[in-house]
Amino acid sequence: MKKVFLFYDGDCPFCNRYSKFRQLQECINLELHDARENLLWKKYDSNLNLDDGVILIIEDDSKVLQGIEAIRYLDTVCSFKGFFFKIQKYVFHNSFLAKIVYGIFKTARKIALYFTKNKRNFR
Repeated sequence: MKKVFLFYDGDCPFCNRYSKFRQLQECINLELHDARENLLWKKYDSNLNLDDGVILIIEDDSKVLQGIEAIRYLDTVCSFKGFFFKIQKYVFHNSFLAKIVYGIFKTARKIALYFTKNKRNFR
């Protein structure tokens, strides 16, 4: 079984929640890492930018996928059950829809990070 590393933005509530889906960890040999705490992903490709989305590294193939491509790969190798995952599979296997929806997710992430950082400053 291939060893796969998923690096996500630990400060982002959406990324954090997605990475914790139990089905993700059950379908492949997946190791989850907060990309802000574990910078191993930079050794694979120093040009990667966490703002461009989750980072998936397939160790055996030395393949690095990010954003839409990472989600597509997970959808391909995992047989997710449930309404949310059926919608996700449909959206992310349609290039046009994937760009729109992922763009919305990235914008929502930026907004969430803005408010999370401001909330921390008030403590």
